[in-house]
Amino acid sequence: MSNDYTVERRIKQQKLKRKARRGEIALRRLYKLVRFLIILSMFYIVYRLGNTHYWYISSDIYKNPKGASLEILGNNIVPSEKIINAMKKIPNENKPVYKINPAKMAEQIEKLTPVKRAYVRRFWLPARYVVMLEEVTPAITIAPSENAPEIAAMAHSGEFIEREYLPFKYKTDSVKILSYGTKGDDYKKWDKEKIEYLYKLYKLLQEYSGEKVEYIDLRTPHDAYAQLESAKVRLGETDIDLYERIKPISAILNEVKKINFEIKYIDLSWKDSKYLKIEKKL
Repeated sequence: MSNDYTVERRIKQQKLKRKARRGEIALRRLYKLVRFLIILSMFYIVYRLGNTHYWYISSDIYKNPKGASLEILGNNIVPSEKIINAMKKIPNENKPVYKINPAKMAEQIEKLTPVKRAYVRRFWLPARYVVMLEEVTPAITIAPSENAPEIAAMAHSGEFIEREYLPFKYKTDSVKILSYGTKGDDYKKWDKEKIEYLYKLYKLLQEYSGEKVEYIDLRTPHDAYAQLESAKVRLGETDIDLYERIKPISAILNEVKKINFEIKYIDLSWKDSKYLKIEKKL
């Protein structure tokens, strides 16, 4: 009896073990199937993300420089239209934004004279460009007469800024220079040293006089003038001594305000003498 019981018990144990193994095999297969489905789902999600329209730049990106697809920052001199035209030279390929090289667009933008450096950054969700500019700083503007609009400008770093960028959209700390660009004084050929000389003269005139400088007139060679708020000043030769000759301007202006005559100009063209050109009695 005991032997039959033992044999029967062993048979039951073997059946239980086989059943347990089959369960383990089934669980392992189920685990592998779930893992395979998860990996397949991840590949599908990555594929869908990689091809979603949110990665692609809109075809009408250049219609609005402040739209959802394009933002331009730091362009105080260069109009947005010129930046867009430069970007258009690089075809808007039908690729996800992460596959597009923005450096080529930045190179085209940097060909514009007033642009020192350009940065084009890519973003997604939605795909868009953000253009950031570092522009030159205007030092002087050129006009042929007092009331004429500016026809050119020069930067502190020496760049010549063409008429197409004028007038500036924002007020700049630059001095207006009257010049015809003839008689051996072509402003297009002015170098950085000449530009900085005129800008320094402008700043010193403001500092010494305490008044705004409306313009500096260089239309007559070797006989320059400057228009202040309250008086016109004859500067004469624009040489290094001019910085010294304009130092007494504040005291002279104080005396002018006490005189009951219309002053045509204050003459500072001589180093050791200053005088007033009287127009007529009031």
